Amino acid sequence: MVNFYIKVNDVQYPSQIPEGRNSDPFWDGRETKTFRLEMTYADAMHIFTDGIAWSIVTETIDDETGETLIDEFDNSDINVAGDVTDHRDGTVSITMGRMTDLEEAYELLYGGNEK
Repeated sequence: MVNFYIKVNDVQYPSQIPEGRNSDPFWDGRETKTFRLEMTYADAMHIFTDGIAWSIVTETIDDETGETLIDEFDNSDINVAGDVTDHRDGTVSITMGRMTDLEEAYELLYGGNEK
């Protein structure tokens, strides 16, 4: 059995299996990760903002031994806040993206993006 969590500021939020895209054609071709959490839209908008450090935590329970193995995968480089979708059932889907090459160039040149 595998459980998934999204970890932000040492708080773990139970999640469904995160989905990733190497190139999201609907968002400037950037790499994205989308995950679904039980929380309000307002909480998601407050927690998942540009520049946030977050990770995916997997908790695997060995069926034979009962031993719990925990792995954590840093996703802090996927830190551009994208869409938050309210599913009206107490869950929201959150999309986070990696900066595009152009955004990284602006960051290096000007300390920010083109906005």
